[in-house]
This record gives sequence, structure tokens and C-alpha cells, in this order.
Amino acid sequence: MEVARLKPRQQGDLGELSAMDWLTSKGANVFKPVFHSPNIDLVAEVEGGLIRVEVKTSSHRRNDRWGVLISTRGGNRSWSGLVKYFDPGRCDFLFVHVGDGRRWFIPTQALECSSGLTLGGPKYAEFEIEPGRALLIPELESGADPGGVPKRSTGAPCKGAGSAFAGSNPASPIKPPRAAPFRPNKFERKLGKGGCAVINQKRRVTLPNRAVVEAGLRNGDRLEVRADHPGRIVLEKAGLPLWAEPE
Repeated sequence: MEVARLKPRQQGDLGELSAMDWLTSKGANVFKPVFHSPNIDLVAEVEGGLIRVEVKTSSHRRNDRWGVLISTRGGNRSWSGLVKYFDPGRCDFLFVHVGDGRRWFIPTQALECSSGLTLGGPKYAEFEIEPGRALLIPELESGADPGGVPKRSTGAPCKGAGSAFAGSNPASPIKPPRAAPFRPNKFERKLGKGGCAVINQKRRVTLPNRAVVEAGLRNGDRLEVRADHPGRIVLEKAGLPLWAEPE
């Protein structure tokens, strides 16, 4: 089916409106820079703190994945050939709105790319939020009546409303299904309940099962790692802030 695509400026404006609408629905006060800002699109005050938000939109879909460009190449006339890659230090969150209305609110420290990313799969699924309006509007086929059923069709529509997203391309839930908990390996059983871990030559660490279970972590969870002070490393589950969790 053919779709009507918006102009880049229109699409970007709708993305910012979508971000402002979602942020205010979470109780945030939203501010927009008065003049052009190369690093952020919005500033939001939420729970007594300020966050910097950059907004991106995408209408490029391949199968059930959406490609999102986060680097900057300038306009057709002004581009000097230099690419400005995404720097996670210039903002706190990346808000993404794609063609079918799905949206993500990703902490920039969780991004593993600087040029582009692919959304719609398991990666970054924990940062998906409530969907918004679609950016791509289906165009009616020639000869279709106002109900959307071609005149040559004499029966009911091919799919009912309840099965619109069934089949080989189901709609992804806001949150991925939870996986099974960790199981202790042979090395951990030898250590007992002490909760010890060893850093190997490639900086890989096997987390003790007891600590993982008590922290409520599961297979596939993404962890943020930071050094607290010499000799101490803190692991925290990466995800949406509590105020941003889908209702």
C-alpha cells in the first residue's frame, strides 16, 4: 500500500510535538530553546531536575525494523562533507518517533552507536513507551470507496480490526517478555555463598547467582556500570526512569 510521506521539516515538527505531549503527560514542564540549538531540542523539568532531550524521527522501514539516523550531515547546500556524530554527553535522553507511531525514550548513556540505530527489535525494547500518531498515512487505492474496501471486492474486508496485527508481523509489546532467572554455574557452586567474582583477561565477570536473584535481575537485562571510587564498581539496571514507565 502506498503511503503519504511528510516533508522532513513537517516530520521533525511532529516529532517534537509528540515528545512535548508525552513529557507533559508524565508531569514534566517542557521548555524549547528560543533560537537554533545544535545539541538539544527540548529541556524538561521533572521531579525537581532538568533533563536535555534530543528528538529524532524516522520513516525508513525495512521489514519490521526502523532505521534512525542520529548523526548530522547538514543540508544539501550547506554540507561541507563533515559528519557530526552523536555525542551522548550533549544530552540526557533521545526521543524517537517512527512512521507507524511507535516511540522510544532512550537514555543516551545506553546508546551503543554514534551514527544510526535500528529500532523495533529486542535491542532497546526496554525503552519503548506508549505509541503516538503515525507519521506515514496510507493512501487509498484508486477505486476504493470511503470504507477502504476496493469496489472489486464483494465480501467483507480481508482482516477484522482484532487481527490487524496478527500473523507473521505481530505488534511488539511495550516491554519484552521476561526471561528465566540466572542459574549458578559450576564455578559459583564451588565458591559457595560468598558472592565472589573474578575478572578474567578480557574483563569478563560472572556475577554470583545469589546477588543477581536478590537484585531482581534476569537474563538479557542491560546494566549501567560506573566506578564509585577506587576498588568499587556499581552495577545498576538500565531502563526508563520510574516517572517515564508506561502506565
